[in-house]
Amino acid sequence: MWNDIEKIIGVLVGEQDKRTKVKLGSKVVSSARDLELVVQEGLPSESVEVTIKRIFPHEPAFRYQIVPRATLTRRLKKGERLSPQESEKLQRVARVFAMAIDVWGSEESAREFMAKPHPMLDDRTPFEASLSEIGAREVESILGRLLFGSAA
Repeated sequence: MWNDIEKIIGVLVGEQDKRTKVKLGSKVVSSARDLELVVQEGLPSESVEVTIKRIFPHEPAFRYQIVPRATLTRRLKKGERLSPQESEKLQRVARVFAMAIDVWGSEESAREFMAKPHPMLDDRTPFEASLSEIGAREVESILGRLLFGSAA
């Protein structure tokens, strides 16, 4: 399975390609285990804004598919963390987007991929599919086939 932790973290914190240790909230994150612990504790609520702005720069309403509007507004205002479940969902979306950037070679192409319904996903978009773990694995399978030269 594709798992470039630095690129996933880069999507969550807004860096193009982070190859050093970075802070995600109050924690320094540089490994898969570090990211797992931060997700279990709850990602900073600002991570939703950063990630969705990176994937859908002109459509910020997609953030409410990660966290409901009232909840996100409250968390941002009070500086609260996301729940572990919301953090897991956001991490999945960031992981899929980071992999899409690798496969397509540019953020713009990865954005188009994330927003376009795909026949192998029952005409859901890769973003929609990535909201669940099983859907994210389906998207990663498609991206893996593209990366390694199979039909997708």
